[in-house]
Amino acid sequence: MSFLLVPALSACTSKVFDGPMQLSGKWVSSDTLNLGHDTYMNHCMQCHGIDGDGKGPASPGMKPPPRSFRYGKAPYGEGSGVFIKFANVTSGEMPNDDDLKRIVRYGLRGTPMLPWDISDERLEAVVQYIKTFAPTAWKEPGATPVKLTSDPWTGREQEAIALGKKLYHGVAQCFSCHPAYASLEEISAASKEFTGNPIDSIRENPHLSENQDSSYGVKFMPPDFTKSWIRSGNKASEIYRLLGAGVGGTTMASWKTTLSMTGDEKEAEERLWAVAHYVESLHQLKYDDKARQTFFTELNAKRAAK
Repeated sequence: MSFLLVPALSACTSKVFDGPMQLSGKWVSSDTLNLGHDTYMNHCMQCHGIDGDGKGPASPGMKPPPRSFRYGKAPYGEGSGVFIKFANVTSGEMPNDDDLKRIVRYGLRGTPMLPWDISDERLEAVVQYIKTFAPTAWKEPGATPVKLTSDPWTGREQEAIALGKKLYHGVAQCFSCHPAYASLEEISAASKEFTGNPIDSIRENPHLSENQDSSYGVKFMPPDFTKSWIRSGNKASEIYRLLGAGVGGTTMASWKTTLSMTGDEKEAEERLWAVAHYVESLHQLKYDDKARQTFFTELNAKRAAK
């Protein structure tokens, strides 16, 4: 969890826990918790702090700041909001062990939270240990994971991207927080096509992201998908999971089942996947300066024309 070089773990473990603890609805042995403590102190403490408060010696100046593990789901922890942002549960609900393990194993792109290549045993142990910073919040099992479906656009990605662009701007109106990647005329036409209502105006500076509040005591800037990192993954499947669950403790709510005007679940899923493909296509511009420049030159010409 820290990008600093740290000493190799010793074969022995500290005797911090004398007995088991009930965490996430199951009893965790003292041996596992002690191994987790040692793993945390060697790999995580430098950023997240000895007390799990996010104030480790390497934390000053980090953006975003390291997560405080003393924050549990309100009203249990020291702070408000959910425990972690990128969990496969509906935004606002407690995550599962698989969510924590995925973040430790694969990291969060564009942040100091890098992937950690540790054994499965230590991964399990450190995940259980960090719960001990807010044991009351972690007493019960995590929420039911958001149901994920198969990509219905395989082999038809360009069709998905075209639909996703309309949904992004005309239905979800993602430009309320993220940048708009279409002219007002295109946005209005998409809104009229899907909702029956054209759009006469949008917020000031729609080419920029809009700073947002969070439950973590800091503001955050929603990503410009053409230049910012998508922290939980940049593939369509990873973006789809993020859109479906939302980002806990932020204004990025779950979009699961919301993109169908009639409430049709199958249609909503197809559209959610379409938006994921569109966002993925935008993010590919991050790695191609020439293509990104051409994209915005053409977009700005459309905006200037009106």
